[in-house]
Amino acid sequence: MTVEEIEEFKKTIEQTIVPHALYMNQKQIHSIIEKVPEIDQKFKNMLYEQILVLKQESLNKKQK
Repeated sequence: MTVEEIEEFKKTIEQTIVPHALYMNQKQIHSIIEKVPEIDQKFKNMLYEQILVLKQESLNKKQK
C-alpha cells in the first residue's frame, strides 16, 4: 500500500468503524472481525490492530 492508501484506509476506519468500536471491548471487536469469511487472516489482524489504535486515539482526543 502507498502512503496515500494507508491514510485513506485509516480515515475510512475512523469514519465508519471507530464510532461503533468506542462502545465495544476488544473481545467484541475481535469476534466480529473473525466472523467475516471473505477476508484473510493477515488482513483481519491488521484491521483489528488499526481499530484498536484509532479507537484509543479517539478516546484520548475526547479526554482533552
